[in-house]
Amino acid sequence: MINLVYFGSPAFSAKILESVIRIQNSEFKTIGVVTQPDKLLGRRQVLTPSPVAQIAAKYDLPVFKPEKLDDGNLSHLKLLKPDLFLVVSYGKIIPASWLTTPVIGTFNLHFSLLPKYRGALPISEAIKNDDQETGVTLMQMDEQLDHGPIISQAKISIDINDNCEALTNKLTQVDIELLTEYLPRLASGKFTSTPQDNSQASYTPTTKTRTRQSAFIPWSDIQCAMSNEQSALTTHALIRSLNPDPGAWTVINSPSLREGTPTKQSIEIKILKTSLKTIMTLDTVQLPGKNPISWKQFTSGRPPS
Repeated sequence: MINLVYFGSPAFSAKILESVIRIQNSEFKTIGVVTQPDKLLGRRQVLTPSPVAQIAAKYDLPVFKPEKLDDGNLSHLKLLKPDLFLVVSYGKIIPASWLTTPVIGTFNLHFSLLPKYRGALPISEAIKNDDQETGVTLMQMDEQLDHGPIISQAKISIDINDNCEALTNKLTQVDIELLTEYLPRLASGKFTSTPQDNSQASYTPTTKTRTRQSAFIPWSDIQCAMSNEQSALTTHALIRSLNPDPGAWTVINSPSLREGTPTKQSIEIKILKTSLKTIMTLDTVQLPGKNPISWKQFTSGRPPS
């Protein structure tokens, strides 16, 4: 029996963890989980475990939430006698001493066709660059970022209206299918790998660049996309790459009557959904603190200028 320890944190990683637990058999079993420490979430700032920690609790698995991946925390993990580490969007750089701890090895599922888009934001970058396809890569980890030898890859097409959430859901399902086939092979050691072609490597920005400020799109750019075919493709891709988090937004000027005199009032809107035919159209928007509405509803009350 091979002992597997799972490293992960976000919601899609939690879905993959649950699939791993369900497909485990007489060859391997999940014996523990390593995830990010609990975080304060929501307006009330409630201390909340990661989605992966919540799934681990559901199945009564030991959960480790180390602030630092140091030798002290590693010694606790070694008590589980791990044979295999599986990493799916854990959120911390794993040091060499941890990578070499399991007998069989440490493996990673990355949401791109490596060596393209190494780094933390492969999904949003693929959408922003208007790629026609992407995929998932199962690889053996080494000390460098998304650099280790490739065991298997699976490709999927990117729909012209996919945003980050939609594409993440699709890739999660592909990951589950890939693991169903390859986890027994990893557990038995019956797999082969191929070194990456580092000359073809590209890197994504860091998660720190994905902020509300960086999600601002000038209204003039959006107007251009709604009238120009070439600009439409670029702006539509950018908006999709920013949604649903941190969320694309803009500021427009709308006529407002004050004391009988027409003036201009700045209005901030969040752009929830656009679509593309020849040019880009706005489908759904949201005013601060309000429910989402259609662009038609918005313009009927606040015609933009």
